[in-house]
Order: sequence, then structure tokens, then C-alpha cells
Amino acid sequence: MKKLGALLVTCFLGLSLSACGNPTPVPQGSAEKPPIDTGSAVIAKPEVPDIGSAQGSGSAAEEADPNVRTFRDCTITVTGYSLSKDENGDPALRVEYLFENKSKSAASFSTTVIPSAYQDETETYDDALEYATPAEADTAYAAMLTLIQPGETIVCAGYYKLESTEIPVHLKVLDLRDSSADALVRTLDIASLAAEKEENTTETTEITVPPEDN
Repeated sequence: MKKLGALLVTCFLGLSLSACGNPTPVPQGSAEKPPIDTGSAVIAKPEVPDIGSAQGSGSAAEEADPNVRTFRDCTITVTGYSLSKDENGDPALRVEYLFENKSKSAASFSTTVIPSAYQDETETYDDALEYATPAEADTAYAAMLTLIQPGETIVCAGYYKLESTEIPVHLKVLDLRDSSADALVRTLDIASLAAEKEENTTETTEITVPPEDN
């Protein structure tokens, strides 16, 4: 009996020590992760849709998303485009960008990159579409000159005078501080936008019903 009692005590101690050394594992995903400090970004970076055909070369990540180009001091993302009007009421193209300052000092979109747009295959400097001023106030247009701190992002919008609403626009963004960097190049189909506007435009015609004869 004494041997049996000693054996039972030994087994009980062994089980107790085993339980202390192997805590119940926490299921993956059940614990909250600590927040990541991303700096004082102006806005969160949105998911970017595919808005056109790509040209040029870049990293593997940029090839997967051709709307993005990382330059020496910034990352530019083309987030969308639309037909608009300039201050003279003429057709203009509005292109929206997300600008992320990756330099070590305050910078703006306009002091870091050179955006250009063309409706001519030669894409020479003289053939570039003129920059336009929007017909209505646009905070994103004004943001092109806004200085932001390193690590911050801001939405900007450029306006370009259109020669035609039927011809595609070739968009090109160059690094102002590194002429050897590959440009962000996109081809924007604006003819489909013009067709959409026409389809969504409805005119109300008054119909006069003649009085019934008594």
C-alpha cells in the first residue's frame, strides 16, 4: 500500500508539472495586434482600381499595380480621372493623384514630380496639353502646391485642357529630381466618359394634352 500511495503521489506531481509547462495555446487571430504607427498621414491610402493600360517598367509591386510609381522622394498613385470644365467652360480632364512624401523634408506634388498629358502620339513638349484651372473650386487642385511632412500623403488633382473628348489621353508623370527614373505612364479612355455623360443627360419635354371635346 505504501508503494502504491507513493506511486500515485509521484504521478500526480508529474501531471501538475506537465500542465504548468504547457499552457493552452491562444488561437491565431484571437488576440488583438498592437496598432502600427504610420505617421501623421493626411488620408489613408485607398485601394486603386485599374483605370487604363500601362506602359514603362517598375518594381514587381508596381507591375502588379501600374497606377503606382515610387520615385526617389515620393510615391505617386493615379486614383481616377473624369471629364470636367475649365474656367472658360471648355472641356478639361481632371486626373486625381495620391502623393506620398518619402523625402526627408517637407515637399509638395508640384515640387517633386512633373505631370503631363498628351493627345498626340509624338508626346513632345510642344504637344503637351495645357494645364487648366477648374471652373469650380477644388481643394485637390489647390493641394498640388501644399507642402506635407515626410511620411504624409495628400490627394491632388491636375486639370488639362482637352483638344478632343474622343481621343485617348496619354498621361505621363516624371520625377523632377531624378531624370533617369522610369515615368508613370497611363492611357486614359475618355471617349467612354463622354458617352456616359450623354447617356445620363435627360431633357424634360412638356407635353400639352388637348382638351376633350364636349
